[in-house]
Amino acid sequence: MSATVRIHGIPASPGIAIAKARIVVRQRLKVKRKHIASADVPREKERLLRAVAEARRHLEETMQALPDSGEGRGEHSLILQAHLLMLEDELLIDGALSLIASKRICAEWALSLKADEVKRMLAALGDDYLRERFHDVEFVSDRVLRSLLGYAVDIVDRDRQQEPCIVAANDISPAETANLVLSPVLGFCTERGSRTSHTAIVAQSLGIPAVVGAPQLTDHLEAGDTVIVDGLDGVVVVRPDEEDLRDYAAKAARYAALESRMRATRDQPVVTTDGVPAEILANIELPGEAPLAVDYGAAGIGLYRTEFLYLDRESPPTEEEQLETYAALVGSVGARPVVFRTFDLGAEKMMRGSPSSERNPALGLRAIRLGLREREMFTAQLRALLRAAGRCGRQLRVLLPMVSGIEEVREIRAILAREREALGAAAGELLVGCMIELPSAVMCADLLAREVDFFSIGTNDLIQFCLAIDRSNDQVAYLYTPYHPSVLRAIEMVIAAGRNAGIPVAMCGGAAAEPHLVPLLFGMGLRIFSVPPTTIPFIRTAIRSFSTAEAEELAGKARSLSIPSEIERLAERFMRGRMNG
Repeated sequence: MSATVRIHGIPASPGIAIAKARIVVRQRLKVKRKHIASADVPREKERLLRAVAEARRHLEETMQALPDSGEGRGEHSLILQAHLLMLEDELLIDGALSLIASKRICAEWALSLKADEVKRMLAALGDDYLRERFHDVEFVSDRVLRSLLGYAVDIVDRDRQQEPCIVAANDISPAETANLVLSPVLGFCTERGSRTSHTAIVAQSLGIPAVVGAPQLTDHLEAGDTVIVDGLDGVVVVRPDEEDLRDYAAKAARYAALESRMRATRDQPVVTTDGVPAEILANIELPGEAPLAVDYGAAGIGLYRTEFLYLDRESPPTEEEQLETYAALVGSVGARPVVFRTFDLGAEKMMRGSPSSERNPALGLRAIRLGLREREMFTAQLRALLRAAGRCGRQLRVLLPMVSGIEEVREIRAILAREREALGAAAGELLVGCMIELPSAVMCADLLAREVDFFSIGTNDLIQFCLAIDRSNDQVAYLYTPYHPSVLRAIEMVIAAGRNAGIPVAMCGGAAAEPHLVPLLFGMGLRIFSVPPTTIPFIRTAIRSFSTAEAEELAGKARSLSIPSEIERLAERFMRGRMNG
C-alpha cells in the first residue's frame, strides 16, 4: 500500500466524507479547426442548433430528476436555469452562429472561439465573484461541444447501480454536481474551482462535502484508493491510515451535532449571550435566490448584485425590465430590507466582447466610474430603482460601489434628485449607501458619512487594495488575509465613522462570513453581517456563542498584536469549542 498523502485545497462545501475514490479523467476536447464551403453553412448551423437542443434536453432532465423538496433544490435549480438561459444567449450561441457564416468555419470551431471571447470578457471584470462566472460559460460550451463531438456528458450513470464513492476529477460542472444528489456519491474533490464558483454553491445547497482547488489531486490517486474529503478545512486525505479514519469519523460526528444545533437556532433571535442583537443579511446574485435566503434565516438582502442583469447580452436591460425585476425581488422578501448595488461592470463589457484596452480593469473604468461616463445607462437603472420603491410603497436602499470620494456621491445624489422630480408621484424613497472598498474611502469615511445614509464594507477589494495583493496571483495570494493589522484598522475606522455620524455600518465582503472573525468584528462594533445564504447558520451560531464584553476584550487583545498570523490564532483560540458546545 502506498503512503498516505494529504492535499490542501479550498473548503467548498462543509462536511466529512469517507469512501473509495472514483477517478474521473476527462478526455480533452480536440476542437476541429475546419473551414467550410458557403453551401455547408446551413448544415453547420443546424449541427450547432441540434447540439444546443441536446444540451438543453439533458439539463431539463437533470432538473426534473431532482427531489421535489429540500433546502438545496431551489438554489441549484436556479443555477441550472441560468445554464438553460445561457443556451439561449445572443452573445454565445447567436455569436457562434454568426461566426459560422462570416468566417465559414465549422460549428465546433465557431463555438469554441465565441466561448473563449466571452470567458475573457468575464475574467477581466473587476469583481472576483463575477470573474468566477466564466466557469459557467465554460461548462455550458463544453456540454454543447461534447454533443457536437459525440462524447458522454455525465460523470455518473443514474440508470446503473453503483457503490458509494467519492468523485475525484480535474473539475465538475454545476449540472454534474446536481446529478450527484441521486447517485451514491458521498463527496467530491477537484483540482480546479474556487469557493465562489457555482459548483461550490450547488455542493453546499445539496449538503455534499467538497474540496476544490486541490493541486495535482489525480496524480496522487490510484483506482480503489480510500479517500477522506474534509470540506471543513479543505483537506483531501488519500489512503488514510487507521488513526486518520478514527479521527475523521469523530470529526464527522462533531460536525453532524453542530449542524443539528444550528438548525435548531434558525428561528431564535440573533443575539449575543448578554442579549445584544446583531443582524444577518444575505448576499445574492439572482432574484430567485431571495426566498432561499429567507429560508436560511436572513433578515433581508444586504447585497443584490444587479450587474447580472447586464451580463451576456448585446445591450443593457431596459428600464422597464429592471423595474419588473427589482419590484419582484422586493415582493419576494416581504417587509425585509433590500440593498441594491448599482452595476459593478468594467469597460470591456461595454465593448461587447472586444478585449479590454485597460492594463488593469480592476483599477480602471468600472462601477460608478463607468456609470457616470455612461449616463443614459446609469440613469435608467436609478430611475428603475426609484420606480420600484414607488410601486412597492416602501423605502429601498441603493449601494454605490467603488466610491473614492465625496464628489462622486454628490453627483449621483444630484441625478437621483432630478429623476425623482421628473417621475413625480411614481418615485419612491431611496436610501443611498456607500460601499467602502477603497483606501481613499476609508481615509475620508468621516466625510463620506455626512453624505450617505449607510455604509457597507466590501472586504474583498479592500484587502487587495490595502495590501497591494492580487489574490488571483498564485505568487502572492498567500499574503491575502483579513487579519492584517492595516485591514483591521481600516475596518475599525469605518465603523467608528459610521457610529459618530449615526448611520448603520454593514459588512458584505467575504470576511463577514468567517465564523472565527465574527467575534473580533463584533468587538470592534460591527452589528450587521451580509453573507452568502448557506453561511447564515454558521454566523448566527457564532454570534450566539459569546458576550459583548468577551468580544470587546478579544478586539483589545488583537490591537496589541502586529502579525496577521498571531491575530488569526488569537481569534481561532477564542472560538475553539464555542460552536460545538
